[in-house]
Amino acid sequence: SPRVKETSGWQQVFSSPRLDWVIERVALNAKVLGGALGDHDKMVAAASCTEIILWALQADGNGNEIGVFHLGVPVEAIFFVGNQLIATSHTGKIGVWNAVTKHWQIQDVVPINSYDAAGTFLLLGCNNGSIYYVDVQKFPLRMKDNDLLVTELYRDPTEDAVTALSVYLT
Repeated sequence: SPRVKETSGWQQVFSSPRLDWVIERVALNAKVLGGALGDHDKMVAAASCTEIILWALQADGNGNEIGVFHLGVPVEAIFFVGNQLIATSHTGKIGVWNAVTKHWQIQDVVPINSYDAAGTFLLLGCNNGSIYYVDVQKFPLRMKDNDLLVTELYRDPTEDAVTALSVYLT
């Protein structure tokens, strides 16, 4: 993960250990303010097939492996929403790693065609014409079954798939 300095150009700030698998996806969280990992830590995640590895990066260039997480299906996107790591698959699974609870949660949802994040909200556009949202900052879990609280925001009356999302919060 290189960084740029105005006076000295690019400098390497972290090099992962050699991995036994090909990295297919990468996500970088540049700053986690007030997170459980400290104010100055950065995180980087790499995914291949169904596995995701997450590191916390310190200012001195060292990285601590937070963990290896399994989605159970091929990971098609990984990204951060705040200090939560999100993994999605079009098969209808999302995985969320919460930096405060240090808990990895997998949730089955309707097959996902698109996604976007706005603030602390993760929005999922699905093939049944619905848009669902999860407030990942609160990482809400239903009491009865410990599932993520995934809420339907909109459903297309003709059930046309939601193939693209773009969200802007004022």
